[in-house]
Amino acid sequence: MKKSLLLMLATIVMVAACTMTASAAKPVKIIFDTDMGNDVDDVVALDMLYKYVDEGRIDLLGVVSSKREGGSVKFIDAMNTLYGHPEIPIGIVKTYPEEGYVCEDERLNYADYVVGKYNYKYTTKDWDAVPDGYKLIRRLLASQEDGSVTVVAVGFSTNMRRLLDSKGDEYSPLDGVELMRRKVDKVVIMAGDFTREKGEYNVRKDHFSAVRFYEECPVPMYFTDVILGKSVLYPYTTVYKGFKYAENHPLVEAFEYYAQMPYNRPLWDPTAVLFAAEPNGGYASLSPRGYVTVSQRSVTDFTKDAKSNRRYYIVNDRQRAKIVRRIVELTLRDPHSVQK
Repeated sequence: MKKSLLLMLATIVMVAACTMTASAAKPVKIIFDTDMGNDVDDVVALDMLYKYVDEGRIDLLGVVSSKREGGSVKFIDAMNTLYGHPEIPIGIVKTYPEEGYVCEDERLNYADYVVGKYNYKYTTKDWDAVPDGYKLIRRLLASQEDGSVTVVAVGFSTNMRRLLDSKGDEYSPLDGVELMRRKVDKVVIMAGDFTREKGEYNVRKDHFSAVRFYEECPVPMYFTDVILGKSVLYPYTTVYKGFKYAENHPLVEAFEYYAQMPYNRPLWDPTAVLFAAEPNGGYASLSPRGYVTVSQRSVTDFTKDAKSNRRYYIVNDRQRAKIVRRIVELTLRDPHSVQK
């Protein structure tokens, strides 16, 4: 009897210790780089990030747009303000990249439409003062502990390539490569098509920057590719079921403008956020190590090499179901800013 009691007490102590350790874990520090306005999965990803902040699971250091037009950052600012996080800084691509950048030919941009139609509250008072994306990333990295930041990149590689090209400045004497090597733990990136069938969207839209970033990024990179994202769908019923705490919620309006409802949307960018915020959540396994290269047609190729620090995520049917459940659960939750 005594032995059983002691064993039970030991088990309780171990469980309590594990719970305390999990709750005391440091939040993951994330910089989010997005092409907000091109596909609605970016809005779901941003909603998730706020919910992770509410959980104390992450510290969202900043959000940068990899696009040039103002609707993208206005949409992000409206979301920051609505969700009660006006302190989160935002950045934008200030000028066109030197070559290979074709984002501005987009026919459809829900961000421009939504912020143009509705009178949202904003935190930013001077839109011209919004910093260049790569400069904001430099400022944020310079203020963090070494090896403490995760970059979640779900748009074009414009900001990240410019970061690598940057020189020492008022924020840090380090050049971009060394600053990233010093401060960033890893990059979780939504990009590529490792079936090698065609050029993936994020790669094609700024081909030159993708080539440079994938080859020269000095820290580990973890890819969630277009095939994985297509295999997990955000159910349209969630859009109707949640987000009732705000009139003309930006997420709902974006979905309704983007395509004729009802439709389910692939979870490309939200999987990157999920894997970054919950790296030990059992949502995916990892490929062997290898190199990621980009052809002239923007087709990505993965070549195994044990010396490399590039890998991509792999999911099975059980994990797909788990991914959807978790993302739906997160996004259906009201943010702390509106909870009674």
